[in-house]
Amino acid sequence: MVGKVGVIVSIILFCIGVGVYGFIQLNMADRGKNVDLLSFVPADCAAVLETDNADFLINEFPQAAYAMQLDTIQKSGLFPIVFGNLFAASDSTVHRLSNGIDRMMMSFHYPLSARNVVMYFQTHSSGKAFLQKMMQKKEMKFVPKKDSYRGEDIDIYALDNGEFISTYCGKGFCVVSYQKNLIERVIDAKKEELSLLRDEVFMEGYESKAANFMTLYGHTASLPVLVKGHVHCWSSFDIHLSSEVFYLSGSMMIPDSCRTHVIAELDRIAPLAEKGVLALSGQAEVDSCISKITALPQHTLFEECVSNLSHDASFIFVADMDEIKDSIACYKPYLPRFVARHASLFRSFIFSAQLTKVGNRLSHIFVFTYKN
Repeated sequence: MVGKVGVIVSIILFCIGVGVYGFIQLNMADRGKNVDLLSFVPADCAAVLETDNADFLINEFPQAAYAMQLDTIQKSGLFPIVFGNLFAASDSTVHRLSNGIDRMMMSFHYPLSARNVVMYFQTHSSGKAFLQKMMQKKEMKFVPKKDSYRGEDIDIYALDNGEFISTYCGKGFCVVSYQKNLIERVIDAKKEELSLLRDEVFMEGYESKAANFMTLYGHTASLPVLVKGHVHCWSSFDIHLSSEVFYLSGSMMIPDSCRTHVIAELDRIAPLAEKGVLALSGQAEVDSCISKITALPQHTLFEECVSNLSHDASFIFVADMDEIKDSIACYKPYLPRFVARHASLFRSFIFSAQLTKVGNRLSHIFVFTYKN
C-alpha cells in the first residue's frame, strides 16, 4: 500500500514539475513576445526597417534579376558585419536565427552613413543568451569589453576584421550597433520614454504585422513636392520583391495641422512630359492619359509601366532612371529622398509612382521595373 502511494505521489510530483517547467518556458517566450522593439528606437531617427523574415534579405534578394544592381545596399553597413562576421557559421544561419528571434528592426540615424545604424532583435528569451549562442556557433571566442550606462550593461566586441560593435541585451531583446553612443541613445529612449512609441504621427501609420513582411518607415514625405518647408511627416513602404520587379506600397502620415495644405498641393502639381519622364496630376487627367496609352497597338516598356498604373490615382510619375541620371536635381521633388540620394543604384530601372487620396490620407505605390 505504501509502495502504491509512493508511486502515485511520484507521478503527481512529476506532473507538477512538467507543468511548472512548461509554464516557465511559456513565460520566457511570452517575455520575448511582449518586448516592443519600438520602445527602444530613438524618436529622432531618420528611418526604420522592420521584418520578421531575415531570409528575405539573405537568400531571396540575391536571387532577383536586379540583385547585382542593388548589391551595395545588402553589402554595406552593419548588416554584413552582424550576419557575416558575427553570426555566420554555416548554411543554416538563417534557420538558427529564425528559431531564436521573432522579428528584427534596423534604425538609421543622422548624419546618414553605413555606420550610423542600429539593429534590434526580439528574442525568444534572454537576448544575451541568444547572442552568445550565435557566436558559439561561429566556433570563435568573443570576449567583450564591459561598459555601463545609466545602470545598463554594454558589451563591446572586437571582430576579426578590426571592427568593433557594441551590444545591449536583456530579457527578450538584443541591440547591436557600430556606435556605442547610439546604444546609449537607445537606452535613453527606453528609460525616458522618448522612443517612436511617443511619436503620434509615426504611430498613426505604423502597423504591427503578423508574418512574412518587410516594411521601411521614412521620416520624410513620400513625395517631396507636396511638402514646402519643414513638415514633421512619416511615410511607410511595404517592400514586395519578385524576380523582375519590386514595389513599395504604403501611406504618408501627416500632422493634422498640415494635412489640408499637403493634400491641396497634390492638385497644384504642374504636368510634365519629356523624354523618359511623365508627371500628371488630377484623377480625370490620369484616367484619360492611361486610357490613351492602353489603347495603343504596341507599347514600349515605359508605356507599359504607365498603363499598369491605376486609373483612379490622383497623381502619377514615371521616369526612366537612366534618362534622368545626369539631371537628377530637376526631378528630386518627384522622387522619394532615398531614391534621389542613391539614383545611380537605380539606373537600370523605370520608376513609377502613384498617389491616391483615400479620405483624408494619401496612399502610394512605387514600382521599380528592371530593364533587362
